[in-house]
Amino acid sequence: MYTEYWKLKCLPFENAPDPRFFYESRGHREAATRLLFCIQTKKAMAMISGDYGSGKSVLCQTVIKRLSPNDYRIALISNPRMEAIDLTREIAYQIGENIQSESKYEVLHAFNNLLDRHHAASRHCVAIIDEAQLVGSSAIFEDLRLLLNHQAEGQFLLTLILVGQTELNDILRPIPQMTQRIGLKFHIPHLNPDEIPLYMQHRLETAGGNISIFEENAIAEVEKLSKGNPREINALCDTALLMASLGEKSKVGVEDISEAGRERQ
Repeated sequence: MYTEYWKLKCLPFENAPDPRFFYESRGHREAATRLLFCIQTKKAMAMISGDYGSGKSVLCQTVIKRLSPNDYRIALISNPRMEAIDLTREIAYQIGENIQSESKYEVLHAFNNLLDRHHAASRHCVAIIDEAQLVGSSAIFEDLRLLLNHQAEGQFLLTLILVGQTELNDILRPIPQMTQRIGLKFHIPHLNPDEIPLYMQHRLETAGGNISIFEENAIAEVEKLSKGNPREINALCDTALLMASLGEKSKVGVEDISEAGRERQ
């Protein structure tokens, strides 16, 4: 690895959703603030959309980290390609109960009892469905919506958060009974040009380094090739750091970024 060459503690541009590397751009800060407000005020539903690589998954992980486990029970579904009954069981498992039944009625009954127990203990439940555009059918979305029908004292006992790519809006549009429940919608924009160097600096500092290892024209090339997409920034910088280290350079140059870009075509 190139970490030793650049005197870094860890890889700074991994694409795994690590909250340590979460950069609060204007868009990501607003998305996190809106999600926390939705959860803390116990709203029924929220929807966060964004292009591939826009930082949706790390946003989810960051929001979860900011919620006290004493006050919340949170399920994060990273792969929602399953039937509605299995989704319900998986949510239940992550918030505290392994429901074995194959009966839809018994699963829903046990799920509602679980919500009641958490409510009695002053804990609110949250289900985050990441990659929600992969949910198999409108019928599964409808079953997810029905989980919100169990309420107490005029409060929702579960907040459902759908996180997905831009097409999620089009998928949900024909399901008005679902969209009417969504109390918050937000689309995560790409980073603005002025945010890209700050994003790179944040990730490098978190890894024990500094953006000074990139030449200024190299940073400009990252801005041009990535178009502000965080995943693309990460991939370009990761490959360029490797190539520059193999060339025993003192800094990452524009030619390293350009070569990294050609490799991604």
